[in-house]
Amino acid sequence: MKRQIVTGVDGRPAVMTRPLWTCPKCGARLVTRNMSHSCGFATLADWKRRMGPRARALYDRFEALIAACGEYHVAPAKTRIAFLGRVRFAGITSLSEEGMTCAFSLPKPLKSSRIIKVEEVVPGWWIHRLRITEVSQLDEQCQAWIRDSYRLMGMQERLLIDGARARGRRRPGSPKRRT
Repeated sequence: MKRQIVTGVDGRPAVMTRPLWTCPKCGARLVTRNMSHSCGFATLADWKRRMGPRARALYDRFEALIAACGEYHVAPAKTRIAFLGRVRFAGITSLSEEGMTCAFSLPKPLKSSRIIKVEEVVPGWWIHRLRITEVSQLDEQCQAWIRDSYRLMGMQERLLIDGARARGRRRPGSPKRRT
């Protein structure tokens, strides 16, 4: 399939391929037809009904960080809430009055004392987990990480960058190399 280069939410090139496939049973939006997933019927309303005021404040702030990146989709399941651009790039796996465990993905590992766990789930897909206990922890640094995650992973811009590197070309819009 030929890739079409389009402009992303921040004016940079973004990767666009075919439209997402929607599971006819559960409505999950997936990159390919019949991609493995569980057809759970958890809703965001189910999650929100179980949230106390502190948990709701943490969720609302995390979703605000996501919303600041551009167009997104929320995909709740029984055990997590995922956030998608074209694909999943961030999520919440634990949420209570005591705090929230959330994660975002990047093509390379980050080092920060704020990150409780980093793991490479497939080559070039690094999950970064945070334990958040106060809304104030979801600050500008977290926003920058989420924005990069959205652009590179969620909107698949890393594929454009990786493709240009593999062909020995510079990324569109990047400065020319000095020789």
